[in-house]
Amino acid sequence: MKKLILVVISVLLIAGIILWMKGNTTREISTVIDITAPPEKVWNILTNINDWHKWNPIVVQASGVPSIGSELTLTMRGEDGKDGPKYMPVVTSLKETMSFEWRANMISEFMFTNERIFKLAKIDTGTRVTNTETFKGMLMPLFWSKLSSHVPSMLTEMNNALKEVVEKK
Repeated sequence: MKKLILVVISVLLIAGIILWMKGNTTREISTVIDITAPPEKVWNILTNINDWHKWNPIVVQASGVPSIGSELTLTMRGEDGKDGPKYMPVVTSLKETMSFEWRANMISEFMFTNERIFKLAKIDTGTRVTNTETFKGMLMPLFWSKLSSHVPSMLTEMNNALKEVVEKK
């Protein structure tokens, strides 16, 4: 019985070390869209978090003020179209009309971290928006398959909706 317990503990320890090593690798998913409007106009829509639910198809509810150190509250749309996961990211960087970033620790920073980065660049036809999510942490390898298959389409949906609402106004 002691040998079995020792084997189980050894296997769990090895699995934990492997997850920790793989989880220290940051994985990134990024999408890009060009919007026919100046960066200031895109920025005003993007940073009005309280109105995200009006135009953003992946968010059911959102609130908060984009300022460094402030906490936002986001409720994502679930697969059934109703309320999905809710999380509270903290704004980590804000460069007016250029970039907006936040970080959310799911469970703890050690276990699973999600960062969101919006970059706006002035181009001849308006604004290029790069919408990026990064994932890191011990649990990331367990979720990566689902994340890598669902997140790109979610970011693209958001990009398209942002383009539509900005160009309409």
